[in-house]
Amino acid sequence: MTPPSMFDTAPEPLSVPSYLRGYIQPTFNHGLRIWWAFFWRTTLISMVITFGINFGLRVIYEHTNVPGNLIRPLMRFSPYVVSYTVALFIMEYILRKRFRDFRIGLLAPGISADTPELPATFGRTVRVWWTYSWRTILYRIIIMVAATIPLSVLNGVFSRIPLLQIVVSALVMVAVDAAAGLFVIYSNILDEDFGDFRVCLLPLEKSVVSAESIAAPATTT
Repeated sequence: MTPPSMFDTAPEPLSVPSYLRGYIQPTFNHGLRIWWAFFWRTTLISMVITFGINFGLRVIYEHTNVPGNLIRPLMRFSPYVVSYTVALFIMEYILRKRFRDFRIGLLAPGISADTPELPATFGRTVRVWWTYSWRTILYRIIIMVAATIPLSVLNGVFSRIPLLQIVVSALVMVAVDAAAGLFVIYSNILDEDFGDFRVCLLPLEKSVVSAESIAAPATTT
């Protein structure tokens, strides 16, 4: 092997995918913007649907002979079922969303000249959603266990004001959910492999660049 000479024939340019030039390294700011787009839509839609379901269940309980021990569990667990079901469809929307200065794309693992951008199919969405779901549950449990003593003190401070105690408890739960969701999106979804695809950040516009133009800065002396 000898070092390249200026008299050597230049290599023939190869067509490479656009993400080699425009691939965006995820930052916390990217993760925050993606999380917020996912979080507020999921929360708002889930609240509306849950309210409608619980209102309907209450009407059924008050005007029919359906036993309360059947209605109450449905009202208790409906928020969780609704939330994760809505999250699945919002996740599909997010994987196709174009933000102001970047978009989310699915690429095959590794970088090669013939690696295409992959469609965000329902099956791929389910895999991302499942990772998000079980990891957020795990991190919520960890956060709640770690914060048991501070939360007990906080509840004790507001114990004489029941309404304020309920509001503070609700805000704490929202904060825990938000922290867990943001951490999962930034650390476990962006730029991570999911078997046959990787979740990446790409430029808004697709373009084609040659291997010669990419290698040029490295060969400059």
